[in-house]
Amino acid sequence: MIRKIRVLSSAAGFLSLFAGPAFPQSTPAPKAAAAKEEALPSADELSEKCAKGSGGKEAWAKLKTMVLTGTIDIASIGMTGTVEIYAKSPNKVLRVISLANGQFEQKQGFDGKAGWKSDPQSGLKPLEGSELEETKVEAVLDSDVRLKELHPDMKVTGRTKVGERDAYTVVTHQPGGKTVTMYMDAQTGLRIAEDSEGPNETGTVEKASVFFEDYRTACGVQAPYRLRVVTAAVSFVITLQDIQCNVPVDDTKFAMPSADGPAPPKS
Repeated sequence: MIRKIRVLSSAAGFLSLFAGPAFPQSTPAPKAAAAKEEALPSADELSEKCAKGSGGKEAWAKLKTMVLTGTIDIASIGMTGTVEIYAKSPNKVLRVISLANGQFEQKQGFDGKAGWKSDPQSGLKPLEGSELEETKVEAVLDSDVRLKELHPDMKVTGRTKVGERDAYTVVTHQPGGKTVTMYMDAQTGLRIAEDSEGPNETGTVEKASVFFEDYRTACGVQAPYRLRVVTAAVSFVITLQDIQCNVPVDDTKFAMPSADGPAPPKS
């Protein structure tokens, strides 16, 4: 689930088109606290803690599809919009961000083999290289119970606080050279924040901080209903309003649309 929602942070480049000049971050990224003497949990132990905290493997195994809908708010420019995420087991996903009553829309999909994206700036194009490899990981439906499998190099590096929550810092790397620091709640094991730094598809180094907030039970698993993304170019808040599970979602939903034809149906 986290990976499904986290993929929205990759829309920062698209959203920065409407943000104008960069403005200061509204919320500072989590900062590492001084290390304590107690031994840190291993990556395997923390991965298992995350799996249990997110609902457990049995609960995730029951989920075949998930449909998430919500709103997006870019307060600095007074722009709002809608967000939709469609996910289907084992590894299909479609994300749709619509702004200004549908005047600007970005889509990104993965059909289990091929990935693609479309927006007013770049048009329709297939995903390639590290961008495709990252999307493959983000498309895994039950990623919350497969953390170590999906991030085999993950390393627990220390302790810190995110707001008032005690957390462990976990460092991993993504294809293309991006370094990701995950902040795992020390009590629940859930991911509550994430920093990333590395080149985007054009080679430009980007930094982003993502905060996963307002966890609630949905379909027997834990989901953050509020996502805050902070970058140097744009900051925005995504608030989920509804999560539906095991509803029919046709495979055509995730296929790359024809450049000359209409996009796949929405349901």
